[in-house]
Amino acid sequence: MTAAYTTSEEYLPEDPKGEVTLQVTHKETKEIFTTRARLAQSSDELANPEQLTVVRGPHESVEEQWYIEILETDIDDLEINREVLWECIKRSREESNIINARSDELRTLLLYLVETNSYGSVSEAVRGLLRDHLSDQFPELVDEYVDVRTEYEREEISSQLGGHRE
Repeated sequence: MTAAYTTSEEYLPEDPKGEVTLQVTHKETKEIFTTRARLAQSSDELANPEQLTVVRGPHESVEEQWYIEILETDIDDLEINREVLWECIKRSREESNIINARSDELRTLLLYLVETNSYGSVSEAVRGLLRDHLSDQFPELVDEYVDVRTEYEREEISSQLGGHRE
């Protein structure tokens, strides 16, 4: 084993079997990057294992030893097109905000979650589950959305007050 890496439990996929994409930090250089890799809790399960420390807990003070086999390091993060995101914010404000999946299966599962008091309504369940999924699977998009939405609202308010956008 030649290198050692660290990642947070929050970056681990639910099912770490097979090839995964995750963010890691090289322990020596402190470089943070996204990689395509295989993970295992035993070095015997990988062809070229390197140490991977998984940190967890409220202060990331709990460490667990895993192993990683890096397959590709030049993974581009999701590239966010700010212009498209801006237009989506605009359309979302001008058009209906109803999301329709038209699925008996999904509605049945959502109704179950409501009936068992996991959520107060089907709409609340959909919003909560989508928000959690987007935050977990597309954190860069969520971060960029916050930035673009703030700019959009700033421009909207400035326009209403007769100001100019810088």
